[in-house]
Amino acid sequence: MTLPTTSSTEPDPAPRAGGPALGRRAMIAGAGVAAIGAVAACGGGGSTTDNGGQAQTGDAPQGSPGTVLGPASAVPVGGGAIYADAQVVVTQPQQGTFTGLSAICPHQGCTVSQVTDGQIVCPCHNSRFSLDGAVVDGPAQRPLDPRQVTVADGSITLA
Repeated sequence: MTLPTTSSTEPDPAPRAGGPALGRRAMIAGAGVAAIGAVAACGGGGSTTDNGGQAQTGDAPQGSPGTVLGPASAVPVGGGAIYADAQVVVTQPQQGTFTGLSAICPHQGCTVSQVTDGQIVCPCHNSRFSLDGAVVDGPAQRPLDPRQVTVADGSITLA
């Protein structure tokens, strides 16, 4: 008498009803991939937008040494000028004293938008900085990074 044999071409049995469709290892691997994606999304580089629509670069300042920013006459005494392409703010707290600062807010990487009433203002969360870059009002916790500038022949240049 011959016994029936099982064929290797039979389909695998269906998963149990109500049971997990993925095994434990697949679940752990999937969680790892999701974590790596989250870390990559938070990393520097690239451009993102915060909830207020303001661009955030997260990168090092763009202007390189030797970049001519503009005429010194464009920076008022007791105020400043923003050179967005170079990501630099130049202030003139006193006649003939020019200070270069990063235009990138240290709070969340937004570009500052204006210099008004002797303060540099970030539009994202309203951080305010003095003309020397010190925090006047948060949420920023640290000052704007310094950028070296020189003034020669009436022009401001990144040093």
